[in-house]
Amino acid sequence: MSERSDERLDERPTPVSEPPVDATGTSRRRLLQAAAAAGGVVALGDLAAAQETETIELGGQTSGWEGVAPEDIAGETNPTLELEAGTAYELTWENLDGQPHNIVIESGEGEELERTELLTGQGETQTLEFEATEEMAEYYCEPHSATMRGDIEIGGGGAGGAEQDEATDEEAAAFFDPGAEIGVQTVAEGMTAPTDMAVADEEQERYFVADQTGELWVVTGDGLQDEPFLDVSDRMLELGTFRGEYAEGTQDYDERGLLGVEFHPDFAENGRFFVRYSAPPNEETPDRWSHVSVLSEFTVADDGSSADPDSERRLLEIQSPQYNHVAGPMAFGPDGYLYVPMGDGGGANDDMLGHVDDWYDENDGGNGQDVSENLLGSVLRLDVDQEGEDRPYGIPEDNPLVDEDNALPEHYAWGFRNPFGISFDSDGRLFVSDAGQDLFEEANLVEAGGNYGWNVKEGTHCFSTESPSQPPEDCPDSAPDEAPYDGQELQNPIVEYPHVYEEQVVGITIIGGHVYEAGDIEDLDGKYVFGDWTADPARQSPQGRILAASEPSDGAGQTTGNGGGNQTEGTSPDDQEGTENVTPGEGGIEEGGFENETNASNETNASNETPDDGAADVGGGGQEQVVPRDELWNMEELQLAGSEDGSFPYFVRQFGQDLEGNVYVLANQVGVPEGDTGTVFEIVPPGEGESLEPPAEDEAVESGDQAADENATEDTQDEPIAENATDGENATDNETPSANETSDGA
Repeated sequence: MSERSDERLDERPTPVSEPPVDATGTSRRRLLQAAAAAGGVVALGDLAAAQETETIELGGQTSGWEGVAPEDIAGETNPTLELEAGTAYELTWENLDGQPHNIVIESGEGEELERTELLTGQGETQTLEFEATEEMAEYYCEPHSATMRGDIEIGGGGAGGAEQDEATDEEAAAFFDPGAEIGVQTVAEGMTAPTDMAVADEEQERYFVADQTGELWVVTGDGLQDEPFLDVSDRMLELGTFRGEYAEGTQDYDERGLLGVEFHPDFAENGRFFVRYSAPPNEETPDRWSHVSVLSEFTVADDGSSADPDSERRLLEIQSPQYNHVAGPMAFGPDGYLYVPMGDGGGANDDMLGHVDDWYDENDGGNGQDVSENLLGSVLRLDVDQEGEDRPYGIPEDNPLVDEDNALPEHYAWGFRNPFGISFDSDGRLFVSDAGQDLFEEANLVEAGGNYGWNVKEGTHCFSTESPSQPPEDCPDSAPDEAPYDGQELQNPIVEYPHVYEEQVVGITIIGGHVYEAGDIEDLDGKYVFGDWTADPARQSPQGRILAASEPSDGAGQTTGNGGGNQTEGTSPDDQEGTENVTPGEGGIEEGGFENETNASNETNASNETPDDGAADVGGGGQEQVVPRDELWNMEELQLAGSEDGSFPYFVRQFGQDLEGNVYVLANQVGVPEGDTGTVFEIVPPGEGESLEPPAEDEAVESGDQAADENATEDTQDEPIAENATDGENATDNETPSANETSDGA
């Protein structure tokens, strides 16, 4: 076997936003140009061998391999390669999107037979020369194995092809069990990309919905009001414009914007509420960093119909190195404190510019495990009713790191990549989802001082910054036995699912939700309702999933102690009953804290290492055990009455909840912050729901320009682009005190 990379003569980049059919045609022409410039792709030694060599041409982009030649695979995504045992082949492929790709060929038993080095430059080509054998069964790209994977069939009844045919003849098993049937009713529509929903404890019956583009809308029984309650778009950066080196300058996909809204538990008396948004870089922003994450307080105008835009008081300004992993909603706890999730800073692997060194030397980075240098990769807990000596907010005296000299006291829990969804239930349990990278998505019951693993682990599995799609077999299950970690165990999630199961895409980004406590849907009552953004790895088609998880009767996944999941020493500053994120009922944050041990689901093995329980393990029923189901909550996919096949033809953007425990789905049909397809749905009994239609085909194509943005999500495609390999990009930046800077003014 030999391998060669060539630089294409035509240096004009192929726009990765072009539809695949155009990219395929262009790819073939440029592949041939590159091959001709290099003197042909033949390198087997003699003319006779050259004449017997068969050629295969592919285009490689994160959404899938695109067939170019021979003619019978042209235009196909992840085409099946039909080979003859003993025949020599030259497989030449072009990097279409500038992401890191390579080719691996495996046997039916998973044995690696051929492998090339990573190719990261857009327009570069690589040639793999090999002789087909009967064992060959599959080819894939290592960094993007979830989406760039195809079958190999060996002519003459070879072992690889036979096994593959047998597998495809059987109907692929679904990862999620079919769950409760629900309906949905439209509450409001006409927004762009709703990112959060809140309900104030007041006499008026109205909901507040944040739109990514900067507007905070009021929703009443008559739908969306004409004018926004608050508009911070003029204080935000311009969406779709990027500073730094991670994002493509031409992409439409963006995770920044107006990200969260939360109303003070005493809003009816004090008129205070809080928003999170992405502001432009300021004089404190380090060079090449993306933006400033802002947490601000506003007050309502005298007549209560809108906010006072001049009342802004900035509580936090956190410098953010990349444009993604910016987290989302906040939540007031039953203790009256504000819980603010923060992503790890963005990029991929938690090891890029602005991602500091941590205690785990096997992996570069990262902010998820650091609690000393910045406030990224954590859930923060703030007392917004007090002010400190050097902060416009107070630090709760029972925050877990208050007495640690080498730690920032705002941290409540850490080890998060992109905590995208936070909520309390009526028992005071704190649920936080965490969007994964290449392989797994997770949701957690969060407790004070808990360490949720990133970037040592992704879900329950070990993680490697060098091979994110191939987890190592072993990794630590606890932090160092020294301050400020003191040997804390890494906590496992209550929900975990893979990006791909039985060769079917399960999902790519978890969206955290709420425990349904309204009582109108008996089969849903008491279950944690959450979702996945879309099951389309190309991120063009709105194929969201509405999911639910329920605690097993044996208590798997529940922390020990009173109330489970979220425990902090001390009493609450006020006796709060119910906020916009807590349904009516007793309960709150209990005593016990992190020192209370969790059972099998919320902690790893008692040994010092965590073995990787990958896809090789087989669970009940003969199905692949890709996650430890017996240590997780029971997961199901809710069946949607009113759609043709029970699916949800929207991107799931976020979830909301009212004071009665009803759950709402925030969605749109465009994967970028454009258009007016943003909709808020209420989950209702199936007989009360409405019919849903998928978007028109031309709308899906028109909104599909995010195919250009394969590097731009917090999902399986989240790998650094080639430009990130510049000098200093992966260096840590410990000299950035502005990363956790606070501010008094607007």
